[in-house]
Amino acid sequence: MAGSVPPSLQLQSLAALGERHPDLVVEVAHPKIIQESGAEILRYADLLVGSPSALADQTTEQQLLEASHRWSHAVFVARGALWGTEDITRLDDAGGLQSLRVTMATHPDGFRLEGPLATAHSTRPRTVLYEGPVRGLCPFAPRNSNTMAAAALAAPSLGFDRVIGVLVADFSLKDMHVVDVELSGPPGPTGRSFAVHTHRENPAEPGAVTGSATVTTFWRSLLGAEDGMSQAPGAQPSQPSVYHERQRLELCAVHALNNVLQQRLFSQEAADEICKRLAPDSRLNPHRSLLGTGNYDVNVIMAALQGQGLAAVWWDRRRPLSQLALPQVLGLILNLPSPVSLGLLSLPLRRRHWVALRQVDGIYYNLDSKLRAPEILGDEDGVRAFLAAEMAQGLCEVLLVVTKEVEEKGSWLRTD
Repeated sequence: MAGSVPPSLQLQSLAALGERHPDLVVEVAHPKIIQESGAEILRYADLLVGSPSALADQTTEQQLLEASHRWSHAVFVARGALWGTEDITRLDDAGGLQSLRVTMATHPDGFRLEGPLATAHSTRPRTVLYEGPVRGLCPFAPRNSNTMAAAALAAPSLGFDRVIGVLVADFSLKDMHVVDVELSGPPGPTGRSFAVHTHRENPAEPGAVTGSATVTTFWRSLLGAEDGMSQAPGAQPSQPSVYHERQRLELCAVHALNNVLQQRLFSQEAADEICKRLAPDSRLNPHRSLLGTGNYDVNVIMAALQGQGLAAVWWDRRRPLSQLALPQVLGLILNLPSPVSLGLLSLPLRRRHWVALRQVDGIYYNLDSKLRAPEILGDEDGVRAFLAAEMAQGLCEVLLVVTKEVEEKGSWLRTD
């Protein structure tokens, strides 16, 4: 910065950040800045993350979420070279995204690789250096995986573990970066799936990590952050960030578990493994759908909670809800009837749907995976009113998620 930025505008240490009273801090250096100092920055200002590969680290992501809640500052993420970010998010919000694959190719001189990828060499004209979950790539290509990380954040139903990243060394691409984004939705009635494939060629200086067009998109991200800054005059304080998974396939039990625990602890693969443990000798597993699309039963949910050191207690519907000691309950999982239809025709089939309720920062939320966003229920009275309304319709079962200690003492039940 010497010679280009006046000394009075230079910050020699992040420890002195609070003295400058910033509105927004923009990170464009390296993921380590976010991992080591992101949470502290949020104490004083909103944060625009220019290295989203940092968020592949789950500890970092959780720290930023907690800091954002605590200090009421927002976290923004630059889209970088990702084309069609809003379209990906809209499709994901609608539950129509089944797969997402991002391929980035450039000349080997444009890579800044670490760990095992740093020693990956090939004399072939085109070599695939990595192909797999984006979470596995980010630590070893922190400066070359930001586009893929942005895609994982744009599609939370898939996330870092299910968005596929492909890194390709291509000796013919001396002056450009090429990004291909391929996505698909679930099969339709004819068996065909919705699919999109975009191909983006971004001119770049030989050996450069970032293409020239990416600068423009980053600038747009910065302007977008400015529009949405929580500290802007007249802006409302940011709402608590609530973890909420949207419905995919028949995975409502998995979504309910993750929503009630407020983090992605379980996947379809983990639930299937629990099914195998529950019925190791069964050819047709009774705890899930025969089609392999989910539809897990209560035994899977209870086993999953037990694996986290928690317990599940059925609520006796004959008891008055005033006896439910909500402060002793981590969250609730409801089992509700779910209508099945084909177009406008209702089918005479009985299906069940798992729904999570959870308190975050003193506010109770309905985290139904079929909702576009968490629904505020309010205080304890709001939760009891919601439960009463659901149980009045019949066929509603309520599962209390509690600690082992609360289960043993029975303190989830008021006796006064």
